Amino acid sequence: KPLQAYQFAEAQVNANPSVSNKSVTNYHAGMSLLLGYCVRRGYIDTNPFQGVSVKEYGLPSQSWLPYTPQDMELIFTHDWAPQERMFLNIVSSTGMRSTEVGSLTWERFSEDKVTGVRTFSLVDTGDEDVVVKNEGSSRHIPLHPALMLPPKSQGRLFDYTIDSNGLSSTSVGHIVLPELKRLAPHRRKSIHSFRRTLKVLMRDAGISKEINDMYTGHGAGDVSSTSYGGVSVKARFEAISKVPMPWLSQ
Repeated sequence: KPLQAYQFAEAQVNANPSVSNKSVTNYHAGMSLLLGYCVRRGYIDTNPFQGVSVKEYGLPSQSWLPYTPQDMELIFTHDWAPQERMFLNIVSSTGMRSTEVGSLTWERFSEDKVTGVRTFSLVDTGDEDVVVKNEGSSRHIPLHPALMLPPKSQGRLFDYTIDSNGLSSTSVGHIVLPELKRLAPHRRKSIHSFRRTLKVLMRDAGISKEINDMYTGHGAGDVSSTSYGGVSVKARFEAISKVPMPWLSQ
């Protein structure tokens, strides 16, 4: 019955008073998908979760805060293992999500022999489907000149475990997040804060919102390997090159 949908949401709040409405909504959606399947199979006649609003359950979602310059100093002067150091260098300078970085392969790295511009691609190819959050995240990302990478190889850059959904964020988080929380303790600061930090740095460097959004995956995205939407890869490279990133040399 629909009453049970409300009881399900209320039980989540009772079990965890700090649960966010986003989490409650996500679990509600998951149950609705399951019960929708049950309707299609003939196990039940109607989906009691369908049409039920749970917007009043849980706390309002709060966005992640950017890291301060002091935070960045503490994070990048820490003695990280080589793999985590490279992961943090890439995630902090590209605006990619943690699972996008953790799943990177060398086959998605390229270097223009004429311009020297290096690029990571989050666009599907004939050989590899890239798991991204949305269409805007499918993009070509020119790398900051100060970002140092090892010689190009084959296969994945990192050995983080990829789960059944094609995501590596859980494995990355278990290794990196505890140290980040110790170095920059704040409930609204996490790996995702690097994306916020980069957007602030690009804005402060005078980068237009269009290029800022396109670079960090908040824009229209690149629908194919040859189409760069309204912002060329060259324009993106010129923009990111203007952003000071002293931590990359620490």
